[in-house]
Amino acid sequence: MPGLIRKNKRSVVIIILFAFLFWLVTIQVKNGRFPFMERPVLAVAGFFERIIAAPFRFLESAGSRYIYLVRTERDNGRLKQELVLLQIENAAANELLTENERLRVLLEFKKQNPPTATAVQIIAKGNSPASSTITINKGSHDGIEKDMAVVAEDGVVGRVQAVLPNTAKVILITDPGSTLAVRVQRNREEGLLEGKLGLCALKYVSFYADIQEGDLLVTSGLDGLFPKGLPVATVVQVTKHEASAFQAVTARPIVSFSRLEEALVLKK
Repeated sequence: MPGLIRKNKRSVVIIILFAFLFWLVTIQVKNGRFPFMERPVLAVAGFFERIIAAPFRFLESAGSRYIYLVRTERDNGRLKQELVLLQIENAAANELLTENERLRVLLEFKKQNPPTATAVQIIAKGNSPASSTITINKGSHDGIEKDMAVVAEDGVVGRVQAVLPNTAKVILITDPGSTLAVRVQRNREEGLLEGKLGLCALKYVSFYADIQEGDLLVTSGLDGLFPKGLPVATVVQVTKHEASAFQAVTARPIVSFSRLEEALVLKK
């Protein structure tokens, strides 16, 4: 660049001198002198001013657009955060509504049972190859005692196995150590329901008894623990062997223990 200027030094000097003289003339014209030259001089001056100002206008416009985009991006980020917070609040509200509905159904169920029934919440679940139990949030301080019946709005859950001051362990009807006196609602056939870890087995049912898949088993009340007529399980398989005097009957609990969150303890 310096070499190019040196080679055209004379031309550069002339251009600079011309620009300086034109500037002086423009100043004089704008001050009211040389009125006959006002229009052509101002036209030429305006042309050069537009050329000189164009880059600055472009930069100003680009800057404004950049600031607008930055603000837009910031606003979008804020709106996304607000949306996430609203989704969290909505999920929490839905959970409260669902819990309230479960409690409402449970209270309706409680009205049909002894007034000494106590509502409890499940705070722990224990499933192992040897047992099926849950832990509830109330114990001896709340009047809970061993062998009290535990039910849900759908049906029978199990019975209290062990009690501490503020909690209690409940053995589910699917536990191998659980036994429950039941009868077939359809025809009043009686039997003893035992736990099979996930399912139940109806024991001591005569080979000739009318037991069918889909039959509902309800409490008979003969064990002295549960009021009679509470839903317990549904028969899912019936097998007969001529060498046995009893049928092999498998039943599935009415209550879904994996989704169980609240229950009632029926005080004696």
